[in-house]
Amino acid sequence: MGFFDRFKSKPAATRIKSADNVARIMVVLECDGDQVLFILLVDDGTINRLGTGAEDNREQDLYIGVSDTVAFQAVRDVCSPVIDDWIGGFGDSAAAGKPCKLLVGFQTAAGAEMLSQWEYGTKSKGPPAEVIAVVKQAVQSTEDWYAAQKTLSAGG
Repeated sequence: MGFFDRFKSKPAATRIKSADNVARIMVVLECDGDQVLFILLVDDGTINRLGTGAEDNREQDLYIGVSDTVAFQAVRDVCSPVIDDWIGGFGDSAAAGKPCKLLVGFQTAAGAEMLSQWEYGTKSKGPPAEVIAVVKQAVQSTEDWYAAQKTLSAGG
């Protein structure tokens, strides 16, 4: 049994069985009170992104645009384990290091919302692998787009 298993909450009332109906995916990460990552992916190819997710992130510009749906689909492909097992609020009462808050949110085409919320420390274990997989995939899938937006805004 993993550390956070004992903090699992009761299943959410608006739970869906898989990620197939997900139309929007949001990832928000705060570290020591600063937002270090915001990603919103929509099934029409819309991407919003701010930051790198690094503890010392200094990038505060929000880029909004539309691309193909490849990034959205790649992230949605790893969402089912979170939707099936990790919807609710979870906290590490023995968190060490700087305080972190992670929110991974999903919205269906019908408007149902599901959230997986985490509070932990930079020197604590943090969320389970299934939740981290969604965050990593969101960052990796939007990285090229994000870099291109930064270049465009810099006039290059």
